[in-house]
Amino acid sequence: MIQIKGEVKFPITLDSTTWIFDDRKVQIEDLEQGVFDGTKPINFDDNREWNRAILEGQTNPPTLNSEIKYKRRAVLEKSFVINMTPFFKNAEPHDNATTIRLFNDNESIEIPIYLLPYLFFQFAKDGKRLYEDYSVDSFVYIPEEGYSYQFQYVTGIEVI
Repeated sequence: MIQIKGEVKFPITLDSTTWIFDDRKVQIEDLEQGVFDGTKPINFDDNREWNRAILEGQTNPPTLNSEIKYKRRAVLEKSFVINMTPFFKNAEPHDNATTIRLFNDNESIEIPIYLLPYLFFQFAKDGKRLYEDYSVDSFVYIPEEGYSYQFQYVTGIEVI
């Protein structure tokens, strides 16, 4: 469990064990291709198809079972990260907040708050948790610049 505290309206606790079920997670390989969020927007372009699916019920594609098996296997074999923006939005940093301080028992790193859209926590590598106590690693990833502000074993977060 990792707590966001400091200059926030609502201190919240993050549970990295639930992120494997979160649709916002992305594989590291996808992140490097520019996919920052695993969710897909709802598309209403084809109103006729949308109405038919509502009235008649949507049919499952014949590949649905294969897709489910692939997703289950990916969870057991891939490395996943999650963007921290939605969690910090829920905590509501104060207007005067300028820095996110990540820390563990031995060291800390300070990340400017304007880099929040690029802040990711890695919680799984090769289908397994990173640490026995479910702590995470963090990094900032900007597509044009690559990885920066890398920090291992995050146990706490303070907004300054």
